[in-house]
Parts: sequence; C-alpha cells; structure tokens
Amino acid sequence: MDGYVLHHVQTEATVTIIPALVLVATQSGGLQGQALLDDMSQKAVRFFWEQAHPVTGFTKDRAANLTSSDTYTVASVASTGFALAATAIGAERGWLDQTAAKNRARVTVNFLLTRAAKDHGWFYHFIDWNTGARQWNCEVSSIDTSILLAGALVAERYFKDPDLSAKLNTIIKNIDWKWMLTDGGAKPASLTFSMGYHPETGFINSRWDSFNELMMLYIQALGANPRLPREVWTDWKRPIIRYAGMDLLVGGPLFMHQMSQSFLSFEDKRDPLGFDYWVETRHATAANRIYCVTNPNHYAHYSSVFWGLTACDTPTGYGGNGAPGYIQDDGTVAPTCVAASVEYMPTECMATLDNIYSLYPEAYGRYGFSNGLNPAKSWIGPDVIGIDLGMAMCAIENRRDGLVHRMSISHGINKQGFRLAGFVKSKVPSKQSTTLQER
Repeated sequence: MDGYVLHHVQTEATVTIIPALVLVATQSGGLQGQALLDDMSQKAVRFFWEQAHPVTGFTKDRAANLTSSDTYTVASVASTGFALAATAIGAERGWLDQTAAKNRARVTVNFLLTRAAKDHGWFYHFIDWNTGARQWNCEVSSIDTSILLAGALVAERYFKDPDLSAKLNTIIKNIDWKWMLTDGGAKPASLTFSMGYHPETGFINSRWDSFNELMMLYIQALGANPRLPREVWTDWKRPIIRYAGMDLLVGGPLFMHQMSQSFLSFEDKRDPLGFDYWVETRHATAANRIYCVTNPNHYAHYSSVFWGLTACDTPTGYGGNGAPGYIQDDGTVAPTCVAASVEYMPTECMATLDNIYSLYPEAYGRYGFSNGLNPAKSWIGPDVIGIDLGMAMCAIENRRDGLVHRMSISHGINKQGFRLAGFVKSKVPSKQSTTLQER
C-alpha cells in the first residue's frame, strides 16, 4: 500500500524509554477511495507517534503539516487521548511494532498519573509536553478529560497489560465526578457538568447542558460512578431544527456530532427520550453537505463534492464554522471533518475526499490533509490539529472493522454507562431509519 511504513528499530527499552520507530516514506500519489482513507489513517497514526513526547507520551495539540518541523511544545490532554487510541490502531494495522506501541501506552498513562497537572482528578486542557505543567492559564477541562479517558480505555482494552490497567484504574478512581457536577458542592442539585474550572476564578459558568460533544462525558460518568442520578443523561437539552426536510439536533459544526461517536457506537440504540444519535449524525452530515450545495454565500468552490464545515483553522485564525442552524461560514472547509463522517455517508464522503485530494494535492502533507482549506482566499492551513486528525482516524478505522468501538464497549465503564443511561436496542435499525419522527 502506498503511504508510510513504520519499522521497528531495536533499542534498550524500559518503562520510560520507548523503542524508536523509523518511518520510511514511499510514493503516495494518485490515492483514491479506500486507499486514500487508509493513507489518511496511517498518517494520523504517524502524527500521534511523532508528535508525542518520547519520554512522557504527552501529545502536541498541533503540528506543522506542510513543512518538516515546528517549534510547538504545548500538548493537549485530548490529543493525548487520541494518541493512546492510535497506539492500538497502529499496532493492529501493523504500522507500529506491538511492543513499542504497548510501551508507549504504558509510559503515557504512567506520566498522566504522576506528572500531568490536574485538580480533583480532572486534567488541565493544555500541558507542557515535557513536564505536564499547566499552560496558558487554561482551565481544568471536563470534556478534554473525557476525551483523554476515552482514548485510554481503547488502549487499555487492546493491550490488556496489567501495569497499564492498574494505573488507568487509579486515574479513573481519582476523578471526582460530583465535584465537577455540583461546582464543588455549590450546586448540589445540578444534573449537568461545568465545562471546567480555573483555580483563579472558580468554575466556568457555561455547562454541558445542551447537545454537542458531551455524550461521552455522561456515559463515562454514569459508568464510573453509578451513584450519580441517572437523570444526568436526560437533563441536558436537545434542541431540534428543521432543515431540508430533516429534523436535526442543532446542526452547526460537525465535530459536535462526531466527537463522542469516534469512541462510542450509538448505532441501533435509542435512549429513554427516543433519540438514535447515529441517525442524528447522519442527518447533520447530510445537512452540512446540502447547505454547501445550496451555497447561500456563493462560494465558487462549494459543491456536492466540496463541503465540510466544522471548527478548524481559517485564514483569520481558529474559527467555529458550521451550518445549518448555527451558521458561521467564511468559505473554509475541513477535509478531516468529511472523513470523520465516513461511517454515516460513505459514498458522498469518499467522493468529496477524492475530489479535494485531486484539486488540492498541496493541501495533503506529511500528516494528511491540513486542518483548513479556503480556495476563495487562496489559503491552505499550514498545520494539523490532533483532535481533528483523531476523529478522522477513528471514523476510518471504525468503518473498516469497528476496532475503536469494539475496544470501547468492551470496557465495563462504557457498558455500565450505556445501561444506566437507559439505552435500548432500536426497533428500526439506524441504517434503515430516515427521520426523527420514527422515534
């Protein structure tokens, strides 16, 4: 297969020293269809291997994609979570040596436990990739801790290593779910989590109280602490909009629909309120595409095979592009967000990725597609962002054989979380369901 092949080089190894991996570049031109998806996934694994610190495993939030180096040193715990999932994917696909991949996962979890800045068991959003110290006066982040935990569960289930399992169990036991749910006891009746905490100013006023990427957080919380009220699943809002003949949850940036389902499969399941979130994500993907075809802002490059609005780098900085419903649209598309929906609309997503790759091969760098692309402004983003590569990587692998989903649901936390949230098997399979009116 064209792309990059990872080869193991034997070196002295301990629990904190990771055997080196050497990447040998091969020609990757002319990729299409499944070969392009495979190459995207392989290059994402390459990012998560190369851009993780070789001693701590803490993984950079972003990296240069169109040049060979950068000076970034800030890791995000969410990117580190996807990096842990990538160790399992890389080992399974033969892109990483099994022993080296397992050692990387063990090292990362060890340093997360012993070095990474945290409060009441919750991790800070951004940390120094060398020391684990808090960066940029960032918040203790509930959702980023959730993403980290989701990726760690995948690695733990895949490698089944006693040391890895023991340390991850300690991390989980240290998370004070009630502290983040009740703002340290100030809101004892709260059924929604705060988005985070600053030691200087206290809990963030914004809460995870309306549909977005929050689903994994609540499944994990119920699974890890079954004493929490089950109403934490049903209490958050699910605003519905009507667009192009479909009922949609919110619309907006596609990552809100994709993030949790990178790790957790909601296919053929309905919650106590009757929602099938796999169908919701398919509708959101279709609506995002239809919006770009309708093209109210008249961008010349938008079409049925050129779309994909989500939070990404833009010519003016990082922005929350999305549509319909919540609309922000400056003409920038994110190819990785199209890949992250390949489970839901495979034909349309693969055709779009083929088209973007064909028209803008210069946007396809050492780690795959750059984070943002805006032909109207003759702009290609210079970087990739870990969480966006991670969502695309997981979606590609889940479509291939369900690896990430299978590992996730095999862990007791997720099994119990789904059960306590009240999910049941759908009477109508997700792929046969067409509208939310069926619930």
